Amino acid sequence: MKKTLLILLLLLPSLFLSAQKKGYEKSIELGYAIGVGEYNNNTINLSMINGYRFSDYLYTGVGVGIGYSNAITYVNKNRYGTIDETRATALLVPIFAQIKANFTNGDISPFVSLNVGYTIDLNSYLKHAPGFMLQPNFGVDFKLNEKSSIYALVGFNLQHFDYVYTYNLGTSSSNWDVENRSEMFKAIDIKVGFKF
Repeated sequence: MKKTLLILLLLLPSLFLSAQKKGYEKSIELGYAIGVGEYNNNTINLSMINGYRFSDYLYTGVGVGIGYSNAITYVNKNRYGTIDETRATALLVPIFAQIKANFTNGDISPFVSLNVGYTIDLNSYLKHAPGFMLQPNFGVDFKLNEKSSIYALVGFNLQHFDYVYTYNLGTSSSNWDVENRSEMFKAIDIKVGFKF
């Protein structure tokens, strides 16, 4: 364990000091998030990310996007197990910080990235915003020239959402259990991007 930590400490400065190209960098991403789990949302999205490349291996940036989702707002489960969902159009605006680490400096470079931020819904009041988001990703850069590349990534999207859950405990309307639920919805995120 100590040996591994020592090696990491010795390699860490090279991420910042071995850079051949540093500076401002921007990218555009188009993606689709496929909801997974019992209750979920699918989302199509477009993002713009601006940031700074510290070396061939390390980049940080800030992004903003726009997304469309037919988001779940209400779930009704009756005593027979039948589930009815009500959905509403959500125009999502995620605002996030990104850190990205490339593994190589070649024409084809695998990377990992992490987006952390907050999402608002333009169709609702700010206090009803979806809220916190977290997106760990794995992808590959395909270099076109010294300043631009295209890339593809697959990630796991965690997005906070609130919805109303009702359960019919009996036969009359007075036998209903109503909950306001707050959950981290999960999705598999697939994106393509262009860095320039």
